[in-house]
Amino acid sequence: MGKKRYCKLLSSFLIVMLIASFFQFNVSAEKNKDETVVAKLKGRGFKEVQNLGTPASGAVVTDAVFGKENGRDVVYTTANGGLFNAIDVKTNTVLFNAQLGKVSQVWTHIIAPDGTVYIAGLAESNAGELWRYSPETKSVTNLGIPDRSHQFWSSTTDDQGNVYIGTYKEKEGKIFKYDVIQQKFVDLGKVDIKGDASYVRSLTYHDGYLYAGLGVTGSVYRINTETLEKENITKNAADIMGKTLEEMQFAYDMEVAGDYLFVRFSGVSAILIYDLTAQEWKNRVIGGIKGDGSEDDFGAFGYSQLAVNDGKTYVINERHILEVDVTTLETRETGIRYPAGWRGSAFVDFSEDSTDLRLVTVKRSGEIMTVDLDAKKIIDLPLAMNGNLPLALHSLGLGPDGNLYMTTYPGGPKGARYNTKSGEITTYSQGQAEGMAAGNGSDMYFGIYSGASIQKMNTDTLKTETLFNLYDVYEQDRPYIMKFENEKLLIGTIPYYQKLGGTLTIYDPITGERETHRNIVQDQSIVGLAYKDGKIYGSTTIRGGLDIEPTAKKAKMFVWDVKGQKKITELELDLPELDAPPMISGLTFDEDGLLWGAVDGILFAMNPDTYEIVKSKNLYPNIKNRGMWRPVHILFGEDGLLYTDIGGKLAVVDPKSEDLKHVSLIESGPEVSFIELAYDNEGNQNIYFIDGDQHYLKMIPVIDGGKLPVVPIFETVPVPVENAGFEETVGENNSIPGWSSLFGLTNNVSYKITNEKAKTGNNSMKITDRAQNETVFVVSDPIPVTAGVEYTGTVELFLEDGSASFFIRYFDASGKQVGKDVDGVNIIHVRGGHKKWQTVRATVKAPENAVSARLFGGTSNFFTTSGAYYDDFKLTYEREVVLDKVVLSGENTLLQGEEMETKLSVLLTNGDSVDLDKVDDVEWINSSPQVAALENGKITGKNAGTTEIQAIVTYQGKEYTSNKLTVAVTVTTATLANQIAELQTSKQIEHSLAKQLTNRLDQAQHHYDKGDVQQAKKHLEDFTKHLNNSDAGNEIKAMLTNNVNAIWE
Repeated sequence: MGKKRYCKLLSSFLIVMLIASFFQFNVSAEKNKDETVVAKLKGRGFKEVQNLGTPASGAVVTDAVFGKENGRDVVYTTANGGLFNAIDVKTNTVLFNAQLGKVSQVWTHIIAPDGTVYIAGLAESNAGELWRYSPETKSVTNLGIPDRSHQFWSSTTDDQGNVYIGTYKEKEGKIFKYDVIQQKFVDLGKVDIKGDASYVRSLTYHDGYLYAGLGVTGSVYRINTETLEKENITKNAADIMGKTLEEMQFAYDMEVAGDYLFVRFSGVSAILIYDLTAQEWKNRVIGGIKGDGSEDDFGAFGYSQLAVNDGKTYVINERHILEVDVTTLETRETGIRYPAGWRGSAFVDFSEDSTDLRLVTVKRSGEIMTVDLDAKKIIDLPLAMNGNLPLALHSLGLGPDGNLYMTTYPGGPKGARYNTKSGEITTYSQGQAEGMAAGNGSDMYFGIYSGASIQKMNTDTLKTETLFNLYDVYEQDRPYIMKFENEKLLIGTIPYYQKLGGTLTIYDPITGERETHRNIVQDQSIVGLAYKDGKIYGSTTIRGGLDIEPTAKKAKMFVWDVKGQKKITELELDLPELDAPPMISGLTFDEDGLLWGAVDGILFAMNPDTYEIVKSKNLYPNIKNRGMWRPVHILFGEDGLLYTDIGGKLAVVDPKSEDLKHVSLIESGPEVSFIELAYDNEGNQNIYFIDGDQHYLKMIPVIDGGKLPVVPIFETVPVPVENAGFEETVGENNSIPGWSSLFGLTNNVSYKITNEKAKTGNNSMKITDRAQNETVFVVSDPIPVTAGVEYTGTVELFLEDGSASFFIRYFDASGKQVGKDVDGVNIIHVRGGHKKWQTVRATVKAPENAVSARLFGGTSNFFTTSGAYYDDFKLTYEREVVLDKVVLSGENTLLQGEEMETKLSVLLTNGDSVDLDKVDDVEWINSSPQVAALENGKITGKNAGTTEIQAIVTYQGKEYTSNKLTVAVTVTTATLANQIAELQTSKQIEHSLAKQLTNRLDQAQHHYDKGDVQQAKKHLEDFTKHLNNSDAGNEIKAMLTNNVNAIWE
């Protein structure tokens, strides 16, 4: 097959495909034309948000405590979501459960000496909230929030039953006491007065002293509960481990067993033991990371309660239960494997007649686990607790299989897969992913907190393997941005607590090779990544890990040379709206090679070669200096539109439009955290998202076409009331124009026009009533009304004392009242608000046969006042505002080759104009396309002649046609010469002809400028001769002849 024939076939095929896709779009739009959408952009309709439900649920337990209740062994625990449970351990039955208000999570429970259980939870906005459970009354009580800026993380009680709570607040971790006698909170202040510890992570009481474990730098303090004197007893604890205090990190868990304080330091995964009698650390370590690479090299696990039996307690070390003698501190391996920590622990006798003593704890999934130490056997009891609650979703990503993947918070423990075509949900074990990315084949990558562990999942089997972590060497903790581009996994991270400087990691899944670069932008973390032509474009947040102040003031962008493994440049964004943006993110390339990103409420596009911002728009100007770790997401749909959760909103943008036209689908309510685009079973690419209501996956269907709901607009129309403000001159016998008295006047009741007080103007009407058995009312003349219309009557009233009234009544043509009087509806009595102006209002529909209304002011029987001043009576009704006319304006003349923007005004009956973004559609009509080109209201002059421009606006389902704008296109020798040059460039005329014609034009203009009109005319005639004798097409000859004739005319 010849090349030309092949090209023709290919061209024909492409044309057919374009026509087919266009036809398909129109068919789809026609099919959806009657479907209601909440917004439209570029022919796409966006429907209302749909809640797809909770992808993951289950009982998740963070903490538990074992105790006794009426002789029973009971465990107390709270499922994530705030459902408290009291469970009989031996019978495995729930004795009591209750929802703790809006508590989302509980990190610590404690039992007072009298058996009262205290629950220190995290409520709305993670504010620390204390609850109390009474075993006697079987009830829970909310004891309150001492300080909304502090979170509760640890607790203990003293001998009198007072509760002590350790908190988190950045650089201000402190202890609150709840005094059970006075039933109030007492702020005991920061533990580390001189330092900046953010956490009081562990807390226990022993013999008149509190012992507090701090973090992020692990210190232990001893506090006298009477004098509140503090002593730092950390001393040589770090030396025992051969570490620095910073390396010890959190004093995470702390419990008393025997005469010893067992303290687990998280940074070294080891338990150190403090002698409470000798007040010194024993040279004894349980756990610690050996670094031998074995599966069990995990060190010591956590605990919230240490059970002691027969002088022995038990801890978890290297994923096995270890026995510790609390007298000698000697240890013994039990050989029983258990790779988790103690969520409470106790010894419970399960036998009825013989001994069956077991060590018990609660698993993270809520089941009670029992350990028979003699038989070396673990027995899990069936789940009894009530707590199958929705789990908070923390991330959302599109898998290689087209399904959506989510993980849960805090720390997992579940992941969920949502099939967008079938709606099927599958859950599996998974940690807390901060970021995720789809790779090749069935590979899905997850960046897990904590420790920046990078995992790969096979989406066919849902099996996961850990590839590496970025904590051990690089001190990284949170992989918030992950992209799979150019066959490589790109990872940007946030460092650990009290650390600055994130990393860029490039991982090759084929070879397993990876490279990691820290501090590409000094002391900043990486939250934006995009790849193009051997370069990685990155962006940062100034934030490091928790508990450290950033050193940088502004986030930056950088460019990384992948092959050379070096930074090419770093730069700040040059946008006038920016102040000191803490984060730039959302980096994504479009099909044209522009790099898009987000900062504050601003969407921008950058030329990746020059770093010039070529497009930008501040979508949300009120958003300033926003961002910590979680990046903005920017996605391009198959429809060419840009979808983003910038600023916690949900916006759709037309990236090709000059002003970045956009619609906000979610602008208020819970902030949007994650978005993805995925296809449903009908092939529609819809928006899926997670917002601040973290338990639900939500979706916005996207369709072609659709119609916007008609939202009527109303205006308030005043009905004339004669002399409404009493400014007209009083007539004979003190008659008031427009008003009359309903009853006769006496020495006790009167009215008059006065300038003593006025709401507006100079005067008001004063009513005086000194007798409870007399009445005085002033009534307006009849005011024309229409039956069936709802009217609102108002008056401004200043009441010195006593009481007064305002009425509205309707009357028929004979002057007879229609409709009944109803207190509080058309009759309004005012008994308060003395000595100030107040607006009194009555809204009543005019009954059938009503032709007039009258307004009343005065006092009735049993009412008295020394002065009721009435001013500014009004009667109004609401009228729907509709579109009045569409006005098209612009210049009536246009030079060939020049452009002109027309102005299209859509005017309502009340004089207001409608933003063109709010109309359904605008159709432009051009009577003579050969004279001028027309695109979205922009006219470009093409050839001499006249055209009429018109617009048809569709608004609220109705079409409105504008006036006609007549535009005459004029041609000069210069503009015609430009047109000839364009025809030559496009090879529509030969070079020689173009030169001949241009020379004739130049000569004509030359002679015309000298005043020789006849010679100028001759050159124009020669122009026509050359043109007619040429090989140019007939259409071109006609067009140029028309234009040259127009010059002469």
